[in-house]
Amino acid sequence: MSSASYKVSIPTTLDQVQRPLQVQALDRHLASAPLVWVLGLPGAGKTSAAAQWVHAALARGERCLWYRLDEDDADVAGLIDSLRHHPLHGAPQGLPAWSPDHRDDPRRFARRFFAQFVQARPGAAAPAAASDAPPRMTLVLDDCHCVPDSSLLFELLDAAREVGGHGLRLLLISRRPPPPLLQRGMLAGWLRLHDDLGLALDEATAVAEAASGRRWQADEIAHLHSAHGWLAHVLALARSPAPGRWIADGANPAVPDALGQVADFLSHELLLMLPAAQRRPFRLLAELPELPRALAQAGAGGQRIDPAVARLLDPLAARRYFVDITEANAWRLHDLLRDGLRAQNLLLETPDTLAAQRRELALWVLADAPDVAMNLLVAAGDGDGALALLRQRGRGWLAQGRHQQMLGWLDQLDSAGADAADTQLWRAEALLPTAPEAARPLFATSRALLVARGDAEGAYRAWCGQVASYVVQWGAVQGLAELVDELELLEQRFGPAPGEWRFRTAADALTALMYGRAEDPRIRHHAQATALAVQQAPDPGSRTMAAAQLLIYRLWWAGDFPGGRALYDSFDAEVDAGTGLAPLVRLVWWSNAAIVDWQCGDPIRCYAKVDRGLALAEASGVHVRDFFLLTQGIFCALSQEDWPRAEAYLAQLALTERSHRRLDTMVHHFFRSWYALSRGDAAQALAQAEAALPMAEALGSLFHKVIVLSALAPAALHAGDLPTANAAYRAQLALAKGSQNPTFAYIAFCAGAEIALVTGDEPALRKQVERMLTVKHLGGFHSDCGWRTPMRSRLLAFALDHGVLPDVARQWIAEKRVPPPPGAGRDWPMPVRIAALAGLDVAVAPGQAEGDAKPVNGAKPVNGAKAGEGAKPSQRLRELLAVLVACRAGATQAELVDWLWPDADGDKAAASLKVAVHRLRGWLGHDAVLVKNSRVALNPARVGCDLWWCEDHAPHTLAQAAPALLAGCNAVPVQALRQRWAEGLRVAG
Repeated sequence: MSSASYKVSIPTTLDQVQRPLQVQALDRHLASAPLVWVLGLPGAGKTSAAAQWVHAALARGERCLWYRLDEDDADVAGLIDSLRHHPLHGAPQGLPAWSPDHRDDPRRFARRFFAQFVQARPGAAAPAAASDAPPRMTLVLDDCHCVPDSSLLFELLDAAREVGGHGLRLLLISRRPPPPLLQRGMLAGWLRLHDDLGLALDEATAVAEAASGRRWQADEIAHLHSAHGWLAHVLALARSPAPGRWIADGANPAVPDALGQVADFLSHELLLMLPAAQRRPFRLLAELPELPRALAQAGAGGQRIDPAVARLLDPLAARRYFVDITEANAWRLHDLLRDGLRAQNLLLETPDTLAAQRRELALWVLADAPDVAMNLLVAAGDGDGALALLRQRGRGWLAQGRHQQMLGWLDQLDSAGADAADTQLWRAEALLPTAPEAARPLFATSRALLVARGDAEGAYRAWCGQVASYVVQWGAVQGLAELVDELELLEQRFGPAPGEWRFRTAADALTALMYGRAEDPRIRHHAQATALAVQQAPDPGSRTMAAAQLLIYRLWWAGDFPGGRALYDSFDAEVDAGTGLAPLVRLVWWSNAAIVDWQCGDPIRCYAKVDRGLALAEASGVHVRDFFLLTQGIFCALSQEDWPRAEAYLAQLALTERSHRRLDTMVHHFFRSWYALSRGDAAQALAQAEAALPMAEALGSLFHKVIVLSALAPAALHAGDLPTANAAYRAQLALAKGSQNPTFAYIAFCAGAEIALVTGDEPALRKQVERMLTVKHLGGFHSDCGWRTPMRSRLLAFALDHGVLPDVARQWIAEKRVPPPPGAGRDWPMPVRIAALAGLDVAVAPGQAEGDAKPVNGAKPVNGAKAGEGAKPSQRLRELLAVLVACRAGATQAELVDWLWPDADGDKAAASLKVAVHRLRGWLGHDAVLVKNSRVALNPARVGCDLWWCEDHAPHTLAQAAPALLAGCNAVPVQALRQRWAEGLRVAG
């Protein structure tokens, strides 16, 4: 028996008395509303009527999924996981997975899930295109009464019918009326209630004759009126040797006593059909949700159900007498019959014998239906057996998002006196995603118990869980560093952690010290141990997780950007491919590795990691890294001055502020301060930074305090509060020295240089710029938190003008493609350099042009790089470039056509210009040529020209140079340029 068959097999309708009026009624309801609620008593024929409708719909080519709910489905994880893996869909990659994170906003999850759900096809890894819409789908949920009205299930279904449109319909079957959340649909028109399930007399007669296997006489048929159309009552009457005397006269089937009488009658009658020796064993089988027929056959697994049971149940199933045979070849007893047998079990068995039988049944189904086995073991109070099964299957259940279901099992195991160390540990892991603060003391308690028990692996596992509780909550780090002290005590007691925990503890200890006590000298030891884990961990996931933590250490704490870059290069392509890596592993890597992308000025790769990560989080249900992904996107957007993207990511970041309020709010203030300062609002920037500082101090994280101070110093400086700016700078410097952190020192020196520049203190400026560039050179830094290009370009211009490590300054300008500030010197290393005073020579920095174009025409390349052999541009392309040099402000496309293609047809000339501009961009780089509002110009932030510099700084030199300006090019504006400078006139463009 597989759990999948138990849940999703559609009931068969072969040999059933057909009820066309019921099928037609359901057709009408489903045609007029997206949600239909079938309400009726147990045994009223709800399931059989719905199954007949489903088979008719399938015959019409429609898609139908059946799912049988039980008490475990109060936690919706099982339902979602089953729908994701349903054979109708093939691979589940395109459908988002459920995780406890979604409990905060289940409707958002449901809208995404069901919008994709209705588009999925068999064998398809992704939803079909809208233009190729699959047939409409009906999702049938049986036994909705097993789930409480307060369950998230009904909120998910309410959202599902909102997005399903004509593509999705919901058919819900229950003994109870719709929950209040759905009842409003009866007034709104999107829910139809179908509760007219009573058998007409001719239908009741057909059912009775089919069940009894004979024709009924008129006097017998008259007794069927007492059933009031209730199918279960009719079947009971059909089996009664004296229909007229069965059930007291006038008994109303809607009264609970009548339900009990029917269930009791059915169970007693069924048992009487068996040999006496088989009655008790069969009765105990009712503890299973269904009975596999294979267990009644001799085979390698042994015969566990007596063949007499098969000889009884097969004919009953053939006559549809409260027994079905499922598509998975199992007997399913109707709930009334099963409830009656279970009631007898409770009455006739002692608790110990019933528990023993449940344990035996659990062993029978363990391999195929572990969740059913778990329910049986829990019901038996078998703590040892349940915990053993948890050790085998628990991680898989947690991966499916069944945290609430696991907590329910653990509640019962606690009541049964199961081992507290194990139950506390599993409870902590089940609580971790949604309540990390509540999980933390449970990890600590279980660790103490496991240490006392001498369970080394369990103790290390609990220790890693404690670290994880800080990382998931991430609202405070007080106590995080102290866990490293406790790790050392564990190692003294047990020696190194066994197996995979050796590598987990190394990376977790490194994380704990980085954020909890960065000045601790042990951080280097744990960094070395993590580096060993990167090399020796037994699986790609463990290696990648270790590498992600080591990457952060090298980038932010060790100041070793080249080492971090090498680690990045080793893992990034492998993680992008994603083969065999769990979603969490890829998300952790992307959220950490994106730092390298934005620091190296590669925004496209950074944004790709952020966007792919957020999409994977939605698809997998693993949202614990959303915050980190978004912060890297914001760092990148702000440093690139991409304001719309920064705003979009900031808005998304606000949505993550659910479980880490203090940290999220602090970081939000920090980014808002940076954003405001970059847009020129220093007062707002100062207010945001001042709001963030006490939050950072309360967090107890050195890292977060440093980055907030890095925002406070420039905000106060530009708001006119020099004392606060200086105090923030000194605090940064003290923290950097105390932690011996070169990255923090670099950030402090950047702040000190900015203060000196704004206040005009040239000696201090020279000192701070030299410090800043020295640490940048040693650490290989490309960028930093709080990067503002206009301010950094002024500092680098000062370095070039005053000979302060000019080679480092030029390297940095090239790495970040920093545009020159107003008044920059002639030797500013532009990505494109044009010599126009005596001809037209061009040098393009490596990597600037499309295809990494090389300098041409013998010009000296930027930064002394070796010139390539690149192909010589056509004369027409050189003429276009010369015109754009002569017209600094650009020219309209109409003007360019007139100057360069005066004799060509209009459309042909326009096409020629379009091709020429495309080729010019391929030569110089796409962003070196601006095209906007039908105007073409060279981008002064990417292109430097000696002619332009002379126009701005030495116009007196141009009169003598006029004849040679742009020599070899003779377009109209070029000739006009020569003539004007020959006459001594300064032309602005």
